[in-house]
Amino acid sequence: MARLTTKLFLLAGIAGFAALSFQSCYYDKADIRPAPCDTTSTFNSRIAPLVASKCATPSCHAAASSGGGIVLNTYTDIQAIALDGSFVGCINGAGYSLMPKGTSGLSTCDKDAITRWVNAGAPNN
Repeated sequence: MARLTTKLFLLAGIAGFAALSFQSCYYDKADIRPAPCDTTSTFNSRIAPLVASKCATPSCHAAASSGGGIVLNTYTDIQAIALDGSFVGCINGAGYSLMPKGTSGLSTCDKDAITRWVNAGAPNN
């Protein structure tokens, strides 16, 4: 009987240790929150810097000799593709080649910011 009690005690100890081990590896996705998306979408604070860093790079749309002849250096350049629908089409790959070329595209937050700005009439703000 003592031997059975010892085995049960040992088994209970192992089970308890295993339960504590698994509990220490607990991962709650609710504890990890993504950074909030800034979709305030003003041209000067959000859209122009985004285009400069993702589109108007030297190898893409900074000069007429690259990027299919589409230059995105000024507000007027960017407004033109915004108002004709090609800007939103390209960032979503909807009827146009997905941009930026050779990537999996912009983040959802960046796409939302651009789309909100375009839907507001692409103002120079």
